[in-house]
Amino acid sequence: MLLAGIPLIRHNMTLLALQAEQALSENGRPAVVIPPFCIARMQNGRILSFDSAIFTDILETGSTIVTHGDVCMDTIRGASILSGDSIVTYLTQQLHPDNVLIGTDVDGVFESNPHTNPSARLIPVIDSSNKDQALAATGPSKNTDVTGGMEKKVLELLELHNVPSRIIIFNLSVPDRLCSLLAGNSVPSTRVIPD
Repeated sequence: MLLAGIPLIRHNMTLLALQAEQALSENGRPAVVIPPFCIARMQNGRILSFDSAIFTDILETGSTIVTHGDVCMDTIRGASILSGDSIVTYLTQQLHPDNVLIGTDVDGVFESNPHTNPSARLIPVIDSSNKDQALAATGPSKNTDVTGGMEKKVLELLELHNVPSRIIIFNLSVPDRLCSLLAGNSVPSTRVIPD
């Protein structure tokens, strides 16, 4: 079934990536789309190979890279979903960026689902002292999808080694939040500090 869906998934991801590329370019940030389908190979749902050197080469030109979760060929399953979260953790370990900023539709990780509980409290920091509690709070959410939702996102971020100075989950749907973070300012968010 997933193999049969590859053309439609690829088409939709390409359209979305091109919209992001166009928006960046129109705002003075030349951008290049790198679809994982062309540079990644999976084995039983995990990254087997991923050409991260192309990211370094393009970044050295001063261009911004647009990439995304994708469906990729898998040596065992035929095809697998490669989530954007898995790409972020893989590239962080390869490229060692200063910041990892994860945009979502909520302000970060909450003690309960903020979509169903308006008084849910934001967890400002997740580290070794509270990671079990935070993971328990990230169970199924309204927007959990095939990539695992917030729980998988937090698990992947906690696995990072040689971590950047900031790993932050924030609300990308709020205007200027990303700009504030890029400027080094604080916004409502959750900072993840791996062991």
